[in-house]
Amino acid sequence: MSQTAQELLTALDGQRIINTHCHHLDDSFQNKLNLESLLRNTYVSWCGVDFDETVEKRRAYFQQVRFNSYFHWLEIGLQHLYDLSMPLNESTWELFDERIKAAGRDPNHHLGILKNQCHYEQILLDAYWAPGSDNGHPELFKPVYRINQFLFGYSPEAKDHNGNNPFQNYHWSTTISLDEYITLMEHQIIEQKKAGCIALKSALAYDRGLDFSDPSIVQAQRGFQNPNAGPAEIKAFQNYVFRQLCRIAAEQNLPLQCHTGLGRLEKTNAMQMKPVIEEYPDTQFVLFHGGYPWIQDVCALVHNFPNVYADLCWLPILSGPSCKSLVREMIEIGTLDRMMWGCDTWTSEESYGAMIAAKQVLSAVFAEYVDDGYLSCTDAIDFMDHIFYRNPKEMFRL
Repeated sequence: MSQTAQELLTALDGQRIINTHCHHLDDSFQNKLNLESLLRNTYVSWCGVDFDETVEKRRAYFQQVRFNSYFHWLEIGLQHLYDLSMPLNESTWELFDERIKAAGRDPNHHLGILKNQCHYEQILLDAYWAPGSDNGHPELFKPVYRINQFLFGYSPEAKDHNGNNPFQNYHWSTTISLDEYITLMEHQIIEQKKAGCIALKSALAYDRGLDFSDPSIVQAQRGFQNPNAGPAEIKAFQNYVFRQLCRIAAEQNLPLQCHTGLGRLEKTNAMQMKPVIEEYPDTQFVLFHGGYPWIQDVCALVHNFPNVYADLCWLPILSGPSCKSLVREMIEIGTLDRMMWGCDTWTSEESYGAMIAAKQVLSAVFAEYVDDGYLSCTDAIDFMDHIFYRNPKEMFRL
C-alpha cells in the first residue's frame, strides 16, 4: 500500500456510513451464531465447498477456500473483531468458534458491531424472507421492499426464487383483472412506504433476464391468470408489470435498486435495462454490484443517463480489481453524486470485513488520483465521504 493510500485509509477511520444494502438476519439467528453457522451464511458458502465436524473435512475445506476473496475479507473481519492474529483454519477453529459464541451471549453484540465498529448510522435492509421488515430495529434498519413477487402473479401458484407470490402473501382474490392487479400492487407499495420503506429492490436477475421489452396490454393480459399461457405470454405480463413498477417508483419518489450482473447470467448485464431506463427518466435506477462481470455497462449507463447510479455493494469482496476498475471509470465519467456502497451481507462479522474491503479499495484508487495530481487529498476524502454517506443520505432522503 502506498503512503498516500495509507493516509487516505487512516482518514477513513470512524467514517460515518449509510450502508445502502444488506440482508442482516434477525436477532434470533445472530444471538445463536457460531463459526459453523457464520460460514454457512456468508458468501464463502457460495464457493460450493462443504465441511463437517471432522478435522480432515475442515482441513480440505480451508485448503480450497483460503485464497478466495470472500474468505479473505471474512477472516480479516473476524481477526479484527475478536482480537485474533492467527489464520482461520482447522487448527484454530475452536478458538474462533468460542470467541464468536462468547461475544454472542450479549444480545446486542451484533448490533454493536454495526453501530460502533462499522460506524453505520443507517442500514437499508432487504429482508427478502419478509419483504418490508426492519428486523424490529427501526432506528438502525430502514426497510427496502423487494418487488420480485409481483412479476410472479401471473398465477397464484407461481413463486419467485425466494418463494413469494402476492396472491399468497396478501390473500388477493384470484378473479381480479389485470388493471385491478396493478392497482393492488400500487396500493401495497404505498402502504409499505407509509410503514417506513424507503426504496424498492429488484433481484430479478436471479429469476430471469433484465430485458424488459415493451409489451402491449393485450399481450400482458394473455399471460395473466391464464393456465394455457406460454413462456412468451408470461414474459409479456412480467415486462408490463416491471414497467408499471418503474412508473410507481417515480411517482412515489422511491429509488429502484436493481441487482445486475451475476445471477442467471443470461441477459443479466445492466445494458439490458437501457430501454426502461430511457423510458422512465424520473425513476432513479440504482444499479448494484457494478453489473459484474459487465462493469462497463454500468459506467456507460451512468454516463448517458442522469437517472442512473452505481452502487458498489458486494463488489469489493467479490472482486477487488473489478471494483477498482469501476471506481476509476466512475470518477472520470460520472459526477460526485453517482456512487454509493452497501455491504450486502447477512451477518455483522461479514459486514465488518466488507466495510474494510471497501475502504481499502477506495483509498487505493483515490491515492492513484492524488499521486497523479488529478485530485487533491482533500478532494479524495470529500469524494469518499460522498460515497459512504452523503450520496445515500440524499438519495434515500434520510
